[in-house]
Amino acid sequence: MHTYLRNKPAWMQLMIFGGLAVGLLLISSLLGTSIVARFNHISVTQLSTMNPSDYGRPEMAGIVKGLLIIQFFGLFLMPSLIFAYLADPHPFAYAGLKAPQKNSFLLLGVIIMIAAYFTVEFLGILNEAIVHFLPKGTQTWIERGESDANGMLQSVLSIKTPADLLMTLILVGALPAIGEELFFRGILQKLFIQIFKSPWPGIVFTGFLFSAFHMQFMGLLPRMALGIILGSLYWYSGSLYTSMLGHFIYNTINVLLIYFKFEDLDSKPGSVALFTLIGLISLALVVFLLNFLRKKSSTRYQTEFPASYEDLFSDDAGHPL
Repeated sequence: MHTYLRNKPAWMQLMIFGGLAVGLLLISSLLGTSIVARFNHISVTQLSTMNPSDYGRPEMAGIVKGLLIIQFFGLFLMPSLIFAYLADPHPFAYAGLKAPQKNSFLLLGVIIMIAAYFTVEFLGILNEAIVHFLPKGTQTWIERGESDANGMLQSVLSIKTPADLLMTLILVGALPAIGEELFFRGILQKLFIQIFKSPWPGIVFTGFLFSAFHMQFMGLLPRMALGIILGSLYWYSGSLYTSMLGHFIYNTINVLLIYFKFEDLDSKPGSVALFTLIGLISLALVVFLLNFLRKKSSTRYQTEFPASYEDLFSDDAGHPL
C-alpha cells in the first residue's frame, strides 16, 4: 500500500515541500542560467555577477524574461506538481485543479478581482505612507529595493507591438497566475490551514508569505491583501482555477493600463482623498462579494480535512497515542 504524504503531519509535509522547492530551484537555476546565458551570448559568470540594477537596463529584457520562465518551472510549477503527486492518489484534485463548486464562481471571482483593483491600489498608498514613518536608513533601503524591482519589471514591460503585449501577458499575467497560485494557494495554503486547524489563519498567513516572497516592502500590504483575496477565492470556490483566473485578471489589468499609457510603475494618484474614497468603497464591495461567495459555498474545514487514521491514533505532534 502506497503511503501518501497527506497522511503525515502537516508540519512534516511543509518541511518536505520546502526541501523539494529549494532543491528543484537550485537544480533548475544551474541548468536554466546556462541556457539563458547561451541564448543571450554572455557567459554564466557574467550573468551570476550582475546586480539588480543591471537587470533594469533595456538590453537585459531577454535575460529577465528567461529568468522568469526558469522561476516559473523550477520554483513554482515542478515542486508543486511533484509534491501533489507524492501527497495524494489524485494529485491534480489535491492541488486544487478541479472544477469549482458552481460555474458561476468563476465569473464572481473575476468581478471580485476587478473590484479589488482599487482596494489594492489604495493599500499601496497607505503602505507608502507607513514607510515614510520608518527611520531614514530603512526608508532608503526599501526605496532602493523598490527601484531595482521596478527597473527589472520595466524592462519586461517595454511593450511596443501587439506581439510584445501578448508575450508580456504570458510572462507577467499567465505564468505568475498559474505558478504562484499552485505554489502558494494549491500547496502552502492547504498545509497552513491544516497546521492552524482553521481556514482564515491559514489564508492570512499564506497571504503574508506571498507578499514577503516578492521582497518589495513598499507593496507589502497591497500584495498581502491580494494574496488573502485570492486565497479566499480558492477556499470558497473549491477550485484553484478561480484564483488563477482572478490572478491573471489582476495582472492583465496592470499590463493593459501600462500598454495604453494610463499609468506607469511610478504613477501617483492625482487626488489622494478621492483615491482613498474610491479605495474604501472598493474594499467594502470586495468584502460584500466575498461574504456572498462564502454563503453560497459548501466548503467547510471538516469536509476538506476529515480526520485520517493517523489523526485518530496520534497526538497534535504526530506521535502515536
